[in-house]
Amino acid sequence: MKIYFSFQNVLAFGLVLMLLFASCQTDEFTEPAVVIEEPTTTETVEETDPTLRINNSLVFPKTAQVYGKSIEFWATEFGRKIYTYDCEEVLLSKMVSLSDNVVAPFSLTSETTPEEYTINKDQYVLLSPILVVNDYPCPAGFEFEPAEGQSLEDFLKETAKPYIDPLETVEVFVDGNEIDEVLKYRLSSGLFTFTGNPDLAGCFDPCVTGQPQEAVIDGYFLMLKKLKVGKHTILIRGEAPSQNFAFEWNLIFNVVK
Repeated sequence: MKIYFSFQNVLAFGLVLMLLFASCQTDEFTEPAVVIEEPTTTETVEETDPTLRINNSLVFPKTAQVYGKSIEFWATEFGRKIYTYDCEEVLLSKMVSLSDNVVAPFSLTSETTPEEYTINKDQYVLLSPILVVNDYPCPAGFEFEPAEGQSLEDFLKETAKPYIDPLETVEVFVDGNEIDEVLKYRLSSGLFTFTGNPDLAGCFDPCVTGQPQEAVIDGYFLMLKKLKVGKHTILIRGEAPSQNFAFEWNLIFNVVK
C-alpha cells in the first residue's frame, strides 16, 4: 500500500496505516491469561531471537513456528487477506481468519469504543499495532521504481521504512499485563506475491492491479499464545512525536470452548 499522507492525516483518510489495537487497560495486573502449553508442541525459536525472553508467557518469540509456519508467513497472509476486500469491506472492522486456528483483528476506524470478537480456545491471535504493505508496480506517473542495480525487495523495504520508523512508542497490554519491548517485534518481510481486489485501486491503494503483484510488509506483529476461556481485554497504543501522531484502540476477546 503506498502511503501519501502525513501521519497527522492518518485517521482522517483512513487509508494510510492499518492500525490494529485492543481494549480497556485495567490498573491492576491479573493472573496470566494464556493457556500453559508444552513449548515443543507449538514453537521452535532461534537462540539469537531478541524477543526470546520478553514476557514469553503471553506472546510467542518472533522466530516461533506456529502450526509449522513462521510469524512472517502469518504476517504476509494477513496482508494478502486484507487486499481481497472491496472498497466497502476494507473499511469495516473485522476479525480476519488466516486459517482455522489463526486469526487477526483488522480495523481502519478511529473510534475508541472497544471492538468485541468471539474466538475459540484453540485459536491464536496475531496482533499488529501498525503495518504497511508496500506493493509494486504502480502507475507510471508515480515514478515508483528501484534505482539502477537495486533489487525490488531492497527498494520496497527501503520505501516502507519511513512509515514505520517514526513510531517511538508502541505498547500492548493483555488483561492489564504489559508486553515488554514491543518495538523488538518489528518485522520487515521478504518479497511475497498477492493478487488484490481491483476495486481497491480507487479507494485504498492506487497501485493495485487485480493481477499478481510483488510486495513486502513492514510493521509490528505479535502472536499471542492461546487465551484461556473467558473475556479478555487488549489495549494497543503508540506514538510518533515527530509526526504529532498517536493512536489507541481497544479490543475485547470472548474466548469460548
